[in-house]
Amino acid sequence: MIRNIIPAKAQFQINEMLTFEVDADPEFCAADTIKIQVFRMGRLCFEKEKAIAARLRFQYLPPRAPGNMEGFWVCAAQRHGDAVVSRKATACDRAASWSCAPRYGFLSDFGREELRDDRDVRRMNQYHLNVIQFYDWMYRHHDYFPPQSDFRDVMGKESSMDTVKEKIGQLHRYGMKAFAYGAVYGAEEEYDGAEPTCALRDNQKRVMRLIDRIIYMDIHRGTQWHEDIIAQYRKAMAFGFDGIHMDQYGGPKEAYAIENGKYVLRNLRDDFPVLIDDVKEALGESGVIFNAVNNWPVDTAAKSREDCVYIEVWPPNDTYADLNRLISDAKKYAPEKQVILAAYLLPFAKCEQPETMLCTALLAMATIFSSGGFHLLLGEENGMLTQAYYSDYCRVQNADFIGCLQNYYDFITAYEELLFGFDLVDDTRAYTGGINEEYCFFGAEFSTVPQSGCVWTQVKQTGAYKIVQLVNFCGVETMVWNSAHGKLPDVQHGIRVNALVVEEIEEIYLASPDIGDGASQKLEFAVTVRADGQKVVDFAVPELRVWDMIYMKTRVNEDSEENGN
Repeated sequence: MIRNIIPAKAQFQINEMLTFEVDADPEFCAADTIKIQVFRMGRLCFEKEKAIAARLRFQYLPPRAPGNMEGFWVCAAQRHGDAVVSRKATACDRAASWSCAPRYGFLSDFGREELRDDRDVRRMNQYHLNVIQFYDWMYRHHDYFPPQSDFRDVMGKESSMDTVKEKIGQLHRYGMKAFAYGAVYGAEEEYDGAEPTCALRDNQKRVMRLIDRIIYMDIHRGTQWHEDIIAQYRKAMAFGFDGIHMDQYGGPKEAYAIENGKYVLRNLRDDFPVLIDDVKEALGESGVIFNAVNNWPVDTAAKSREDCVYIEVWPPNDTYADLNRLISDAKKYAPEKQVILAAYLLPFAKCEQPETMLCTALLAMATIFSSGGFHLLLGEENGMLTQAYYSDYCRVQNADFIGCLQNYYDFITAYEELLFGFDLVDDTRAYTGGINEEYCFFGAEFSTVPQSGCVWTQVKQTGAYKIVQLVNFCGVETMVWNSAHGKLPDVQHGIRVNALVVEEIEEIYLASPDIGDGASQKLEFAVTVRADGQKVVDFAVPELRVWDMIYMKTRVNEDSEENGN
C-alpha cells in the first residue's frame, strides 16, 4: 500500500521543478505500478507511471505561470493491472515569494534533546507550512544570544542555541523560511538603562511591566531602545534567520516617556509603523511581520513596509463574522498584502473529545480560509496553539483528526489562487442576498454572513474564474468561534445554484477539503433562461459537509505547453 506522497519542499520557487517522493509498503506486489498525476484547477497537467518500489521520486516542471503563485493537487495511485489498490493525495505550490502565500507555523521547543530530530520539520513540510515562527527562542527579550549555547530563558524554559541553529538549517532544506520572534518593547531588569529613562510609564508616571518580569520600553525613533532592538534583529538575521516577527502585547496604546528630562506622551499607533519601516530598512531583504493585537493598530501598521498583515484575535472579536470582517477590512487597508490571523483555539487546552476539537478547528479554518486569510494554528509535530504562550501547545494524536487537518492544508495549497489571489474581488453583498439576484441559492437557508442554521455564501471572482464559497452552519448552535462544538454541521444535500454570468461558462468544478481528499469534481450544468429573458447557468451541489468551493471557468485562450520526467 502507498503510505504517503510528500513534496520535497513546503513551497517551491516560481520557476522550480516540482519534486515528490512516494513511500510504499515494503511488502508490495512487484507487478504493481505507481501512477502520479498532477492537476491544476481541476485539469490534468502531468502524469507518469513507474514500476513500484519502496521509495519513488517523481519530477515535473510546469510551464511558467503568469501570476506570482500557483497551486497543484497531486495524487499517487498504486495500480494492479486496471485496479487501483491504494491511493494518497497531497498538494504543492510555486510562488515568487513566501509572502504570496504565507502558511504560517510555529516552533517553540529548542532543548538540546531536539538536536538531530527533524520529525517536527518533516511534519510541517507535509502541511506545506512555509513560514515558521521561532517562538521564545532567545536568551532575553533585550539580549537574544546567551553567554553559552545552553540556557534558561526568562520563563524558565531550557533551550539550546545549537538546536535553534540546526532547526533553521532543517527548515531551509524544505524550502521554509525561519522567522525569529522578537518583542518590540520588552526588556528584563538587567537591560542597561531599563529604568528610569528608557521605560514607558502609565498615567501615574509608574514604570510599566508585563508579569513583573518584562519592562515596557520606549520605541520612539531617536531613543536608545529603538536602536538597540533593531541591533538585536540584525544579530538574529546574521545568525541565519530569514525574518523577524515583531510582537507587541496589545497595550499600552498611549503612555508617557522621559525625554530631555521631561515627561512626554507617546502614541504607539504612530510609533509602531515608524519602527516597522526602520526595521525593514535595516534588515534589507529579510521579512518583517508585525502583530496587530486584536486588530490594533492595523490601520497604520498595514500601510507600513511590513510584508503581511498579521492580527492576533481576542474578544470582543468573538464570532465567525468577526473573523471574516477582520480579514476583509485588512485587505482594504493593504490589498497587496496577505492577511494572517492568529486565532488560538482554547478548547484544545481543555482536552475536549476528538470530535469536539475537530468541529471547532474545521469551522474556524473554513471561515478564515474561505475569507481569504491564513491561520496561524499548526506547528511542531501536529501541535495546535491554544493560547498566546506557544510553549503550552496541544499535540494532536488522533489519526482521523490529523488526516482532516492535512486535507485542509492540502486544499488551501492546491487552490491558493482561488482563495488568496491578490486580484480576487469579493462581490458577495452585491451579487446575492436581499435584492441581489445574480446568484440565487435553493435547498437550504442561506446568509451572506456567518449565521447559525444557515449556509454562508460568498461570491468572488478572479481572472477567468467565478467562485462560490459555501460554509455550513446548519445545526451549529453557537457562532462563537472559540467555543467547543459538540458535533459537525448537519450535512446538506440538494443545494442548487442559479447564476447570472455574462461570460460563457466553459466548466464548473466543485472542490472540498471534506470530500475526496480535495480533488476537483466536474459538475454538470444547464443554461436556462429566466423570466426576464436573461441566460443563467443552473447546477446542483451534491453534498456540503463543512466547506465547499465551486469555481466556474469562463472561456479564455490557454497555453498548454508542459514537460516532465
